[in-house]
Amino acid sequence: MTRYIYAPGCALMAYKPHLGQRLKEAAEQIYGPMEMLLTCCFNRPALESGTCIITPCSTCNNNYRKLYPEVSTSFLLHTLAQSPDFPFPDYGGAEMSIQDTCAGRTDPLYLESVRTLLRRMNITLVEAEKSGAKGRCCGQTLYGKVPIEKVESYMKQRAGEMPREDVVVYCASCIQSMATGGRRPRYIIDLLFGETTDTHGGDITAWNRRLMDFRNSH
Repeated sequence: MTRYIYAPGCALMAYKPHLGQRLKEAAEQIYGPMEMLLTCCFNRPALESGTCIITPCSTCNNNYRKLYPEVSTSFLLHTLAQSPDFPFPDYGGAEMSIQDTCAGRTDPLYLESVRTLLRRMNITLVEAEKSGAKGRCCGQTLYGKVPIEKVESYMKQRAGEMPREDVVVYCASCIQSMATGGRRPRYIIDLLFGETTDTHGGDITAWNRRLMDFRNSH
């Protein structure tokens, strides 16, 4: 019998823990009761053979597939996109662009899952010229490697390529990038539950410290 474990991902839990819990409840409507794994995937949690990890994070999904050949994974956003029962909010055809995460932009699983969710929420997607598999990093991966001024400059450049002010992201770190670039980020989990996306003041350093604090304590 498959043992399901829900792994919300450190970015979601560092961003809005209550949304991590609401997603768990949605997952349990499909898979049944399961425990929550808060150990960061980069910290290599111990997992039993035959376990199935349920996660909304493309980075987590990739890491578990790569690092744990004896474990299976299920990308929760893909599952929700196919759900006949999830109460999708209706955004009335609102036009938004999208920033595809580095961990997901070359894999149709992630690209199609998120776009299906947007259609089911009645969101009209207006893609940037460089989007999907041709998309570019938001700049977050440069943090800590180059001066912060260069990080901000790259973020502004990427955000400036978005044809609409509202930009859907499905990585919590991309929130800061789009906000730094003057766009209004719309985090996919916030959209699913009708919440406003919190930029935490647009402080890139504070966000990365918050993210690393969670990873280091889990």
